[in-house]
Amino acid sequence: MLRQVPHADDRPVTRLDPASPAVRHLERTIDFLLQSEELDGEPALSRQAGTALADLIVLALGARGDAAEIAIGRGVRAARLREALAVIEARFADPALSTETVARAVGLSRRYLNTLLLESGRTFAERVLELRLQKACAMLSDIRNDATKVSDIALAAGFNDVSYFNRRFRVRFGASPTQYRGG
Repeated sequence: MLRQVPHADDRPVTRLDPASPAVRHLERTIDFLLQSEELDGEPALSRQAGTALADLIVLALGARGDAAEIAIGRGVRAARLREALAVIEARFADPALSTETVARAVGLSRRYLNTLLLESGRTFAERVLELRLQKACAMLSDIRNDATKVSDIALAAGFNDVSYFNRRFRVRFGASPTQYRGG
């Protein structure tokens, strides 16, 4: 960091300007990361989050020149990724969700979105599948859904093919949805 912001160590007690866009973005990013469960067990995403934080700190400390250009470029990528992940999390149960709809929602090309997701350690399909399986698992575990058919739970979680849901659930959790529900 000292290479990117010369003399940063000369001002360790300097108060950061709360009106600075970099400082505000740093605060929002820290809040987001503290609330995110996505980082647990995802080394690639954790590394990317660490890089984004370092870039924001560099910008908040007043980096100039090449260091600022690099930090801004990576910071934009991280912000776009975060935006795309939020859309995926909000809409994963929609069977029609696609990279095209997410890309359109965040103003990116499909190719760029796929690149961002891949850099974070998981493809679009892997992310959506895991979110859907987790939702189905939670619904099967909830006693309020004991009377709900497994096929209805699969549909509510975003699966439009029950046999595919059953296969993927068994692979992920080691039991069929019915066996999982039973105990």
